[in-house]
Parts: sequence; structure tokens; C-alpha cells
Amino acid sequence: MEEVLTQPDGPYIPDAMQRYARAIEKTLAEVPVVNGVVTLEALWMELGLPRDLIIEAFETMEIKLPPHVERVIGPNGQILAQQKKSEQTGPLS
Repeated sequence: MEEVLTQPDGPYIPDAMQRYARAIEKTLAEVPVVNGVVTLEALWMELGLPRDLIIEAFETMEIKLPPHVERVIGPNGQILAQQKKSEQTGPLS
């Protein structure tokens, strides 16, 4: 059996984390959104990934939220991700 090297600061392989982040992005487009908010539980139910892995992906990877998702909420109301406020850079033409 082949040995798998992991990150020194965590149990997950870097390439795998990128795949998990992309899977989360795709799932965010499909999960129920209530008042612009997606819960960790909704993501977990759709993805089937461990909750701690989903949280780690939000903490370590750049995950793009779809336009209709304002925030992703974790345990105890912790904000895992939030839409960045877009700033207007001058008058519209």
C-alpha cells in the first residue's frame, strides 16, 4: 500500500482541499437559501463531507459564493463566509 503525505498543519492533502472547495462552491448554488443565508447543516446534508472538513475548507481556501448567497453560517452563528461588499468606482456611463 502506498503512503500518503499530508499537510504538516492538518490532516488533508492540499489538492484534495482544492477539490473540496470546488465541491462546496457547486453545492452552494443548489442548497436551500433562507434570507441570503446557507447553514453548515444544509451544506453537510448535501455534500456528506465531515463538518470539520467543510469548516476547514472555508478557513483555508478561497470559496466564491454565488450572488444569491450572502453568508454561510456555521456552529453557534459563526460566519464561515460572507459576500464581499462591492464598491462603485465612479459614475456609470
